[in-house]
Amino acid sequence: MRKTLIAFFIIMFIFPGCATFKSWTGQEETPQQKDTAVNQVFYGFPDVPVPKELNFVREKSFIYETPAMKVGVLILNGNVEVQSLENYFRINMVKYGWKFVNSFKFRETTINFVKEDKTCNIKISRDGFSTDVEVWVGPAEKAGIQKGNESK
Repeated sequence: MRKTLIAFFIIMFIFPGCATFKSWTGQEETPQQKDTAVNQVFYGFPDVPVPKELNFVREKSFIYETPAMKVGVLILNGNVEVQSLENYFRINMVKYGWKFVNSFKFRETTINFVKEDKTCNIKISRDGFSTDVEVWVGPAEKAGIQKGNESK
């Protein structure tokens, strides 16, 4: 009985000591907020976020740049759900000034965005355990964008 009582007091002193030690080291026990900026990278276009779970395929991607414009195709792949990627792009592209235009879904998902003078088309397809993503960034016809905005 006496050993049990001693063990109980030792345990009571150890657990509060661990909590006190954490506060001494500056660690906070508040839950970390999941920040999307931590989960994204940029390949060539600073306004086109890509989730870190996707791998950049450099051999199949290209970017063409002149003083007046920058266009290209980014090829990515990884084991990520199509619906999760669609949600990611719909939420994060808007944060970087893109306007959602439309999306098409059948065997693959295509999401289209527009910005001042450029367009971004994202094609997501699933094959077995891999999801392939193509991000096409190109110029937009300024007259067509302005005309489309006036009708709203």
